[in-house]
Amino acid sequence: MNSYIQVLSFLVSFIYGIVFYLFARFNRFMLSNNNNVIKLLVTLVFVINMVILYIYLMYKINFGIIHPYFVIVVALGFFFMLKMYNKCKNCVKKIKIQKL
Repeated sequence: MNSYIQVLSFLVSFIYGIVFYLFARFNRFMLSNNNNVIKLLVTLVFVINMVILYIYLMYKINFGIIHPYFVIVVALGFFFMLKMYNKCKNCVKKIKIQKL
């Protein structure tokens, strides 16, 4: 695998970590049902879908080669968004208020 494909894989993995965090927050928001079985099933389907999507993206970029450091970069993107979510949300609110 050449360096261009590796850098592209790192970038896509980092962005995927950010998207994974946002979808996980949305999934948690949508699970307002009190039935634990439904929560478990919906979360299981969500995780399986996210994993399949990541494998598909890696297949399109570098023929499905997933190294452990790509998964580490996904985790870094996830934790980056975890720390920056409130700051990004406040920034978007300020921009939205200025446009009104």
